[in-house]
Amino acid sequence: MRRHLVLCGGGHAHLFTLSRLAAFFEAGIDVTCVAPSPHLSYSGMGPGMLSGRYAPAELRFDVERMVREASGGQEGRRPSWTTPPGGIIPPGPPGGGGKGVGAFVRGSVAGIDPEARRLRLADGREIRYDAVSFGIGSVVAPPFPVDASPGVGVYPVKPIENLLLARRAIESRVEAGEAVQVLVVGGGTSAFEVAGNTLGLLTGLGVKKPLVTVVTGRGLLCGWPGRARRLAHAALARRGARRITGRVTRLRGDRAELADGGGVRCDVCLVATGTRPPELFAQAGLALGPDGGLSVNAFLQSPLFPEIFGGGDCIHFAPAPLPRAGVYAVRQGPVLFANLLAFLTGRQLTPFGKTGQNFLSLLNCGDGRAILRKGPLVLEGRWCMALKDAIDRRFIRRFAARAISVAP
Repeated sequence: MRRHLVLCGGGHAHLFTLSRLAAFFEAGIDVTCVAPSPHLSYSGMGPGMLSGRYAPAELRFDVERMVREASGGQEGRRPSWTTPPGGIIPPGPPGGGGKGVGAFVRGSVAGIDPEARRLRLADGREIRYDAVSFGIGSVVAPPFPVDASPGVGVYPVKPIENLLLARRAIESRVEAGEAVQVLVVGGGTSAFEVAGNTLGLLTGLGVKKPLVTVVTGRGLLCGWPGRARRLAHAALARRGARRITGRVTRLRGDRAELADGGGVRCDVCLVATGTRPPELFAQAGLALGPDGGLSVNAFLQSPLFPEIFGGGDCIHFAPAPLPRAGVYAVRQGPVLFANLLAFLTGRQLTPFGKTGQNFLSLLNCGDGRAILRKGPLVLEGRWCMALKDAIDRRFIRRFAARAISVAP
């Protein structure tokens, strides 16, 4: 019997598998990729897109095309496109032999029935699977009530496409001659990069005195070496950003209310308060980590349902809990590919072992500089940004043969 693999999400943990779908097809395995968009935006270059350093096309992988090209054009002949809401999306053409084929289905998974090995999409369609892998990333949601005025834009920093929407909102206000006030909520690496690149965007638009306020909660880059924190503070301060240590309790009208009774006016609010896994796994009764992520063993496999796998930000790696960083999704990619193929062909699985946390970090300051951190080593400069740019572009090129960027 032919077997069916479903990849939920075209995230970074699935890129390696998507670029090697032919291995599944040769083994007679059908593959369906379900994702809300035919494109994946590389998060490492997202802040640079906000400032205008990168065009949207420069950081996109065309996931749909990867599937189509890997299946040699067979994808278009599959009947999944005509499946009505509430229907079952078939895994492939009838028959038990021959090579597998692939399909891309645009949609979001809204429910999992692990006992029946079935996924339910938001539009009511269902997909059966023999193995499923989740690479759906994480979400950012304001940790405070939002009752904003119609003219105020509120943009969580994930999905990455929100940064493009924020950029366009800022550009339109500046072009209309308005003094736009931008609020960034959060104190982590994403908040710093977003704040720095907002300043870069406003400077590039000719704004001489950018009105950018960063509310950092406990502080900026907590947990980083003191030198890195000082450099980050200086990178924002020298361009006129205001930083407040505090907590936003509510966004009402055009004003963010703070726990100490103060407030900050804003036209655009960028929320970078940390990520969390989607609630999908809790609703399905799967084993979870403390943060609600899909709990997986050393093989990136659910301990309760061995046909369920996952990687990246949406999982909790039970053997050695990991911080949410894109580097782990990339590291898990080859192991996830190997284990999905091994599981469906009856071979031995491979444990994931690259859990070290002393990896290179590079933060885009938004002014042509970057802050580099490797363990206790902290450096800053334009050459650091040049290094980050080279690494990011190399990552894009790594999948260029099957992940072709397209214009927005």
